[in-house]
Amino acid sequence: MDLAAGVLDGNGALLVIAAAIGCTLVGVLAWESRALLLTPQGWALLPIVVAAWFGGAAVLGLPADVLLGHSRAGAIWPGLVAAPVVALVLGHRFRTPGGNSAGRALIRAGVLLAGCTLAKCAAYAIGFRVFHFWTGGAVTLGALVVCVAVWQFAAVEGFVHLYVRAGVTLAAVALVGAWAAANDVPVAGDPGTASTTTVAIMLLVLPLLILAAAVLTLAVLRQVRPDLLRGAPRTATRERAVRVPAAHEVWNAFVAFEDDEEEGKDRPVLVIGADGDTAEVLQITSQDRSRDDGYLPLPLERCRGVLSKESWLRLRPTRVPLERFRGYRGLCPPWIWAELRTRGLITPAPVRPAVKQRQAPRSFIDRLRDR
Repeated sequence: MDLAAGVLDGNGALLVIAAAIGCTLVGVLAWESRALLLTPQGWALLPIVVAAWFGGAAVLGLPADVLLGHSRAGAIWPGLVAAPVVALVLGHRFRTPGGNSAGRALIRAGVLLAGCTLAKCAAYAIGFRVFHFWTGGAVTLGALVVCVAVWQFAAVEGFVHLYVRAGVTLAAVALVGAWAAANDVPVAGDPGTASTTTVAIMLLVLPLLILAAAVLTLAVLRQVRPDLLRGAPRTATRERAVRVPAAHEVWNAFVAFEDDEEEGKDRPVLVIGADGDTAEVLQITSQDRSRDDGYLPLPLERCRGVLSKESWLRLRPTRVPLERFRGYRGLCPPWIWAELRTRGLITPAPVRPAVKQRQAPRSFIDRLRDR
């Protein structure tokens, strides 16, 4: 206990905890570009991106100023006009793997606009000084994070991972509470009279509690009624906003377990062929398979750029629906492809049908990632 108290002592420990939670949440929001976050360009862009999210969330909360009768409500009409536009931009940006049609973007935009506005009204009712720029922005940013995190988690099939994610979120809350206990700081109080540290803790913990409650509710509903809220993305690929997986590429994909098609996990996979609906892949695992002849070792020093740890490639192909692919990691190192060709797992036949690959225009982020 003394060791734990020593580690948690001081404001520096709280900053480290908050930074760890913040980085994790940024990874959730920027899931499609997570590989870029691990590059020097990503670290350089990170403050700009977070500032843009903060500013966008603050604009989404401006309708609350009118609803609450704030004295400056008549002077913020440019922001009120911009709020629906910002909502549409963010609703399109924070797309889920199930598609990005105009209807879905409109729904997401409406949820973000309503969520940030209601969050600001609720915070005002509790006593937060939401008309202060930083406090109001923190409240609306928390609402934005909750909405997007729930979308990202709900897009993955199954319910076990939802319980795990809710547990991790609650563990983060418990860690903040442990810091508060070790430093004799109240974790809650009247925001109008509480210390700055207590207010900061409340602004950090309340969104996490709401996120955990929402994810737990979704998990229970999905477990009790598996026919509802399945999280299965649409099979149509014409609306995919990212490029279609192709042979010689390493992706992250949700791969179902062999004994339970309803459950599975996100893992790296090597694509060896694809058609209009599914792709043939070889699964990559970080579990030690050095004694299993059915796996090819993938040393980290020979796979940097696409893998982050020592891994093994399963030499038995499996098929994965295209809508279960989450994000592109990079090209397969040539030596792996040559080894697979030697083992007869790669055929010279084309891996794509005659239909051209449907790619969205490459964004600035995509060009940075491929450098």
